[in-house]
Amino acid sequence: MKFIITGLVSLVWCLPVIAQSPSVNTKTDMQKYLLEYDPAVLRIKGNSLPIGIVVISDKGQKTQTKGFLNGVDNWSKYKIEVDSGNYSNGKIKINGNWKVYKKGDSLTVNVYTKNWFLGGKEKWLFRQKIPYNYETNINILTTGNFSKAPGDHVQFGVRKHFDNKMFIDKWAPVKKNLKDFIFMFNGVHISKSKGDLKIDNDPTQIKNGKIQLITLLAKNTAITDTLNVLLDYVANYQFNTQSNGRAYDLNVTADIYPDSVINAKLLKIKIQNDATHKTYHYWVNANGGSIAISSKGGNGSDGLNGTDGAPGTPGSSGTVSTNIKTVINSDGTTTTTTDIVTGQGGDGGNGQDGGKGQDGDSGGDGGNIIINYSPAVTPYLKLIKVFNIPGKGGSGGKGGKGGTGGTGGSGNPNGNAGLNGQDGRHGFDGSNGRKGKVTFIMTNPI
Repeated sequence: MKFIITGLVSLVWCLPVIAQSPSVNTKTDMQKYLLEYDPAVLRIKGNSLPIGIVVISDKGQKTQTKGFLNGVDNWSKYKIEVDSGNYSNGKIKINGNWKVYKKGDSLTVNVYTKNWFLGGKEKWLFRQKIPYNYETNINILTTGNFSKAPGDHVQFGVRKHFDNKMFIDKWAPVKKNLKDFIFMFNGVHISKSKGDLKIDNDPTQIKNGKIQLITLLAKNTAITDTLNVLLDYVANYQFNTQSNGRAYDLNVTADIYPDSVINAKLLKIKIQNDATHKTYHYWVNANGGSIAISSKGGNGSDGLNGTDGAPGTPGSSGTVSTNIKTVINSDGTTTTTTDIVTGQGGDGGNGQDGGKGQDGDSGGDGGNIIINYSPAVTPYLKLIKVFNIPGKGGSGGKGGKGGTGGTGGSGNPNGNAGLNGQDGRHGFDGSNGRKGKVTFIMTNPI
């Protein structure tokens, strides 16, 4: 996983950092060894940390490795061992356990001279520890202004702050990028389709019109943050339902209430489906919100295509016969002749007619929608748009193609070819459903 690392960068970050704990040097020479690493790279699992070795002689002469320290010493003279990572080309790939909180923990680096000769021994030079970075705080992030109404999606992420003042941001989807956090919900949940945060659909189940997301760092649950959002119910809601046949009948009630917390009037809509016995609730801010309610009948099924007619059978070949004739010549000899005669070929069979296409089914009729509203709702009826949509008729099936006539049999003369079968009739399209009724009825206040 790639991390996008951002944060306040001071001038001191541009300088190499010497690993913690004093180095242990061999006593066979007077050289001193130091391990330095790049302070601009977070020391956490998955990151590659550039390192360098500094050698200071007893006379104060200083040499450095190539790469991160831009020195002249080759890395080929050293062997590097890391207890919680892998070394390659002047970098340590950190492999620590991400589930463990790393405060006060370090990875250990051992440096040896490399063995170049058979039978030679590697010489241990020094050991140094590099402290891990650890999380000190987290913040829940959102993408600026977002819709604050039931059913809306909220793109969100979490920022992790570390002990060195750096931070990284991780954004939803949760299953991919936010596995190292624990979430607790009130009025919201993680969307199955998008993996982001979704406000619950039913406003009556959201306490005091506020949603809440509590986030905890899994490896240290004492590190936490909370997102609290007050809903404003400004949305263009859509309630759509469709049946397989006749459209569902809907019974709608509407009333309006002042909300002193958000300083707005809320149009409260309740929709009851008479067939499924399900109830749906919508709260609409009268200043900027609206709702469209539609009930659609099912489309008619398309007719099946007719089957193609079978081809006619070929005619049989004419029969072949042999005639032998003997003639006595004037000189008393005989002459025998043989004639081969081919009879007339048989006629080919007629092709079968194609099957008729099936008629399409009729579309379902639109159901009836009744809107019962209190007198106070009258000025806001334009915010309630109702559509009762009948189903479309199904398309008629295509007629089958007539079979081809059989070929005439060979003979003298050849047989006649059979007639082609007739194509089947196309099915008729089904009729569209009829539109249902929409009725507005003023009632006493609910």
